[in-house]
Amino acid sequence: MYNFDLKSSIVLLRKFSSIFIVSSPFNTNLSKIQITCFIKRNFSEVILNKTKKEIDEDDNEKLQKLLEDSVIMKKYKLLRYELDYMREVNEDVPAEVRPKDWLYMLNSTKTHQRKYIRFLFLNEIKQQNLMKKHKEKVQLTRLKQSKLEEECPSGIKYGLSNNTLFLRIYESTLDNFLNMNLSISSMFEPNVVFDCGYDHVMTNYEMKNCAKQVLLSFVRNRMHKCPAQLYLCNAPRNSQFMSILHNLVPNLYNDSFPLNITSKSYLDIFDKDKLVYLTPHCRNEMISYDPDKTYIIGAIVDKTSPQPYSLAKAKKEGIRMEKLPLNKYLQWNRGSSKSLTLNQILEDLQFLVKSKLEEEKKGAVVVKDLKEFITEHTLKSIFEEDTRSKDIRLQSFYRSKLDVK
Repeated sequence: MYNFDLKSSIVLLRKFSSIFIVSSPFNTNLSKIQITCFIKRNFSEVILNKTKKEIDEDDNEKLQKLLEDSVIMKKYKLLRYELDYMREVNEDVPAEVRPKDWLYMLNSTKTHQRKYIRFLFLNEIKQQNLMKKHKEKVQLTRLKQSKLEEECPSGIKYGLSNNTLFLRIYESTLDNFLNMNLSISSMFEPNVVFDCGYDHVMTNYEMKNCAKQVLLSFVRNRMHKCPAQLYLCNAPRNSQFMSILHNLVPNLYNDSFPLNITSKSYLDIFDKDKLVYLTPHCRNEMISYDPDKTYIIGAIVDKTSPQPYSLAKAKKEGIRMEKLPLNKYLQWNRGSSKSLTLNQILEDLQFLVKSKLEEEKKGAVVVKDLKEFITEHTLKSIFEEDTRSKDIRLQSFYRSKLDVK
């Protein structure tokens, strides 16, 4: 079992002042996620060493090797002719197509190619608008600065970016604090494994979606009060999934980054008898949470062709399988896909770490398509509050409307 007293004593030795970190509500709609300031805020202060020119040179070498195949070369020429034709007829086509974009489009279907071309065009227009707004913002800032110098020639002014009493909390300071908290807490919390060995059954779009979900899992786990120790198993560095994840988190392979990444299988690291594979395709429902066991989550997004890959893998390796009892505790709308993202599954497990399943599942945050309705108990509670009133006519009115004896 886990020694929580030892954990609290180690935390006290850090001599941190009491700082309350409240995570802002996060949108789990992965189709609208933009990996911008959120990644810098929660993951890394490290900048990629390679410049844009060096990245394009590396991608160009990969593209030239790929074009040695005659079939792909023919597909590449047809795609170039199609782009030239779209430019002539004034369709939405980007002015510049980088080598990494060619690599993506050559490995995509015709429909995804059209969508990706429009995506590049919209990004190009957005970048131009941002540059225009940036220039306008610089001019406004200079005007404000000149006005402030006229109003306050001494330069002593209290406020943000001026004279202030408090020290600024930098993002790197908060980042180091969260990493420290995760490193200490993970020594006393159970292990959670993400099985990253599903590259061969996912498309490029699904792998990008899956990488974002793993990313969100790390964020939510690090912001949690009792974060678990996360492992990425079956994750070789040269795999396509890990390269996508590395692009999202530049300091992923740094020694100071609090995430365990290994190319080994979980069977080589943990005891096989204590492994539990979470899959929605099995029949065994999770009755209670066991902190001594290691739970495995399959890092897979199968939107195009959903198949029970995790069930087949767990059966082949002889690992115990369980599924979250969502149907027992949640009400789903008709026609809703009873599927959760990876970060939602991890949040479910974190709710069950220190409490019973029956009590925590009712108050879980991760609820999809839950019907909003008022139960009879809610109506009775409203009536009980109104009975405190001295107006007898109002009480009889509620009795007649609610039929409560």
